[in-house]
Order: sequence, then C-alpha cells, then structure tokens
Amino acid sequence: MSDDKRDRLREELERREKASEELYFSDLSKKQLEKLRAETRSAADAAGQGKCPRCGAPLQIVQERGVAVDACPNQHGIWVDSHELEVIAKREGNSWLSRLLLG
Repeated sequence: MSDDKRDRLREELERREKASEELYFSDLSKKQLEKLRAETRSAADAAGQGKCPRCGAPLQIVQERGVAVDACPNQHGIWVDSHELEVIAKREGNSWLSRLLLG
C-alpha cells in the first residue's frame, strides 16, 4: 500500500472516530439537559402547588420586612412573586436591585 493511500485511510479513520465521539457527547448532553429540564419542571410544579421544591413541605406565608413571602418551614428558602418583587424594588430606591427589577 502506498504512503498516500495509508495517509488517506488514516485521515478517514480519524474523521470517523471524531464523528463518533461527537455523536456520543451530543447524545450525552441531550440526556443531561432533559434530566435537568425534568428536575426543573418538578421543582416549579412543587413550588406552584405551594410545596418546597427541595423537601416537599407545604410552604408557609410569612412576613419578611413588610412583604408576604412563601417560605419553607425547614429553612430551604423563600419564594417571592412578581408583585412582591416590585414592592421590594420600590422600597430599595435607586439601588442595583431596583434598577434590575424595575428596568
């Protein structure tokens, strides 16, 4: 076999290997994205049903600095609705938070 044919064969094998590798990682990325989307949907569904996305406990409405927020009784976080964010942003005056939220 001539050197030219060996070089072309080697290049073709390298191209196929690279394509196979790219396909593998593309499929892996798709699976990971779908898993992340499913987790995000379930967390959003839980929060939308008044449950903590982390532990599933019913959220409690608590007053934090004059704003009613949904809070996890197990200290996993608080959730603020858009109108509550507006109240907080207006109270902040000209801070970075009010500029971010009020545009």
